[in-house]
Amino acid sequence: MEQSECEVADRSLVHQSDSLFERCSWFYALCREYLFRDHTQEIVRSLFPVEPPAPGTKLLELGCGPGFYACRLSEELPTLQTTGVDLSVALIERATSRAKSRQLSNCSFQHADAHSLPYPSHSIDAVVVSRLFLIVPDKEGIVREIHRVLRPGGRCFIAEPTSGFRTRLPLAVMWILSRLTTSPAGKDREPQVADVMSRPDFKALVETQPWGSMELEYDGWYQYAVCRKSSTNA
Repeated sequence: MEQSECEVADRSLVHQSDSLFERCSWFYALCREYLFRDHTQEIVRSLFPVEPPAPGTKLLELGCGPGFYACRLSEELPTLQTTGVDLSVALIERATSRAKSRQLSNCSFQHADAHSLPYPSHSIDAVVVSRLFLIVPDKEGIVREIHRVLRPGGRCFIAEPTSGFRTRLPLAVMWILSRLTTSPAGKDREPQVADVMSRPDFKALVETQPWGSMELEYDGWYQYAVCRKSSTNA
């Protein structure tokens, strides 16, 4: 595979030293691999419930981190064109290396802010979001961006943890690791405590957009939303 097929989109972007996910990207990658739940099969069933995606179907993962879902979905559904976006350059580089090692020509990554996605309206077929709303400042703005970039009839899968202690532990460890290195306290852009949403707050957040259909589910550790954009909403 040519390196250009799966590379960081903008090499001119510099590492952002004010982020825990830059300095502790290795720790977050370990958590994503071994601690967080794998929802790959639930994502596949939710986004493509009737038949496999057609060739060239565009899937976007927001807050992709080390590229866990983007790579897994590209492997399981080779007809997808999967793109992962994240604000951490270090994690994007890890994700790119992961895809390259698996020779995934249908998987790419881009440094971008989920609050302002660099994609045209109605250009994406499916969106995956997992654990992103724990740390972002404008949750509603991200849901609005998801709705904007989805094509009419497109679907999104959102998974957010419900367990306070277990959810907050990785971020707390990252703060401790950061304090033991070179960064002075209070300089990171991430919050010190992950924002775990209640069921009513999660439902209210998802309902801020005029979805054609919406399904909410809960289990002991996660809450889920599977939303479909109206076919007439262009």
